Amino acid sequence: MADNTPDKGAALVVDLNKCLGCQACAIACKVWWSSKEPGAEHAWWLITETRPGPGYPKNWLEKSKKGERQSKKDYEPDFRFRYEELVNNTTGKTPPDITPQPAPQWGPNWNWDQGVGETPKDAWYFYLPIQCMHCENPPCVESCPSHALFKRKDGIVMLDPQLCLGCQACFEACPYRRIFWNLKLGTPSKCIMCAPLVDQGLDPICVQVCPARARFFGRIEDPDSPVHVLIKEYKVAIPLLPELNTKPRVLYVPPVLTPPRPDGKPRYDKKYLEELFSKDIWRVKEILEAERKKGRSSKLIRVLTSFYSHRMGEQK
Repeated sequence: MADNTPDKGAALVVDLNKCLGCQACAIACKVWWSSKEPGAEHAWWLITETRPGPGYPKNWLEKSKKGERQSKKDYEPDFRFRYEELVNNTTGKTPPDITPQPAPQWGPNWNWDQGVGETPKDAWYFYLPIQCMHCENPPCVESCPSHALFKRKDGIVMLDPQLCLGCQACFEACPYRRIFWNLKLGTPSKCIMCAPLVDQGLDPICVQVCPARARFFGRIEDPDSPVHVLIKEYKVAIPLLPELNTKPRVLYVPPVLTPPRPDGKPRYDKKYLEELFSKDIWRVKEILEAERKKGRSSKLIRVLTSFYSHRMGEQK
């Protein structure tokens, strides 16, 4: 089995078997970093997609595979709620209608919780939080002629908009479509893995606010770090789209512990999961099921069901 994960530096792991799809990570990230930036309304550095589904920006995975460019309509549209109707109520409706006109036809999480299946018996979906992958082999950094994008020693990919030439090469190069272009400022916008917080010894804000404790952060080479246990010790944290060979630092415990359908058949779509994470998910599934039988005597289960500090490896 080829190792598609970095050997050292910062890493973030998301357990997709625990993610609630609550968007706490997305909202915290938005408020913390880009909510006040003009022209960044559509820039969701982190968002939790419902899969199977088109994701955000719309159909980014399919378009990336085909080498197609994202269009403006694939992102959050510009609209304004008509709050003046709360006072004027020109429509005479009760309650007043403040929805934008014309009504938006697409936006973030438009298909939230939709998934696939015809009845509750065969319904299936899972949540996929996605952000800049902070790749060990980052296509965005390689494509940038002005070095506005660069990788720190800990592997976090940073952005200096003042060096940007506005060529949009990085926007085109990212296969995960996690670089957002600010049309007002003419610069890219992306997740920086909360580098200022990390430099203070703190976890990224998305890790801090996760109510499901599905997100883990730390240094890969630190044996006391939960990410070391998940990535290197048990090897249950694997990359999204490993065939890209970018060696991302955002990794996932795949959603393979879904309860079966009433007829006993697997509820998940095997082919779809393999397309996202490769057939390595079945190796991970075997490990998870074997360790789950051990209960709290399993180090892996203790990590997955607890919340550990990335600094001291202490359980909270």
